[in-house]
Amino acid sequence: MTTAKCLLLFVVIALTSCWKWEHPRPSPDPVPGVYPKKVWGYKPVYGTEAESKKILYSPNPENVISAGNIYAYHNYIFQMDAGRGIHVIDNTTPSSATRIGFITVKGCAQISIKDQKLFTNSYDDLVVIDISDLNNMHEISRLNSVFTEYRYYSPLAQPPAPGYYECPAYDKFVVGWVQDSVYQSCYKY
Repeated sequence: MTTAKCLLLFVVIALTSCWKWEHPRPSPDPVPGVYPKKVWGYKPVYGTEAESKKILYSPNPENVISAGNIYAYHNYIFQMDAGRGIHVIDNTTPSSATRIGFITVKGCAQISIKDQKLFTNSYDDLVVIDISDLNNMHEISRLNSVFTEYRYYSPLAQPPAPGYYECPAYDKFVVGWVQDSVYQSCYKY
């Protein structure tokens, strides 16, 4: 072995001895009072896919939380409540229109009506509801996974008010929000 090769081998060995060989280890638990800290915010409420996508009609009106588009049909007005469902309003006498019921359609974002059939989405599904008899409204058809962008980004994917919230799990269906102590992770402006 030549002197140059021996010198090069010596330099390489000397330099590698300066390297610090570390094995990755998990980080310690967060220290209380240090980021992320807990604040008052919103926590998602989850439901199973079957219960989240169930369509229900109630003859009891509900308060409007997140007003959306309005659709007038015959003597009725159907008002979207984004993510929650559809308010049914009797508009027989326009000067005294009255809310008469609520159709629960979780994850809804838009509505359209044609031939006594109401079309809307329930998360990522296209749903057709028979509205020919308001006391007997029912789902007549459903096409699964039509609106893929609404599966996890439905109007319910964020809380109802600005502030911190617990980031929702994307493999579950958010059916509502409750106020609770949460870590500072997501923020709605």
